[in-house]
Amino acid sequence: MTTRARRRRQPGGFGRTGRRDWLWGVAILIVGLAVVASIFLVVSKDSGPNQPDIAGLPCERGEKLNYHVHSFLAVFVEGQQVQVPANIGINVQERCYFWLHTHDASGIVHVEAPQQRDFTLGQFFAIWGQQLSATQLLNKTVDAGHQIKVTVNGVEVSGDPSQIKLQDKISIVVQYGPPFATPPSYNFGG
Repeated sequence: MTTRARRRRQPGGFGRTGRRDWLWGVAILIVGLAVVASIFLVVSKDSGPNQPDIAGLPCERGEKLNYHVHSFLAVFVEGQQVQVPANIGINVQERCYFWLHTHDASGIVHVEAPQQRDFTLGQFFAIWGQQLSATQLLNKTVDAGHQIKVTVNGVEVSGDPSQIKLQDKISIVVQYGPPFATPPSYNFGG
């Protein structure tokens, strides 16, 4: 047997079998890296995969700060203030944020969106999971002895409060009563 023929048969020799094994190893490594990269891209997508849109607004990973305004909201039922809770519109489990959300219980509604457009108080209430219309506030309905009053920056407004546009540095007070509280104001600072 020639030296060349012996090398081909010997494990670890420099014959064709060794070269093919090396190429197969490289091919398997490349396929493995491609699979890992695909999984990474799927996991790092922008939107929360299991959170449906609410009121036409998506829940996305990370806050979108291209359009960023703050509105103050106070809610009263029969003269008693109802706290606007922290983390409305923030889904911790899905790690996503709706474009309308709260960070704390101060009543500040954050509008943080990828582009400027009109957002309404009704959309915020839908994300909150509460009722708001000309005849409903939370679990209360207008009747012969009760009504809904709304002020924006201290001025009473009429119509459907769900259509109020959330704008920067406005104070919105929505009340079901009587009795009605003196509408609070919010100091947004300088």
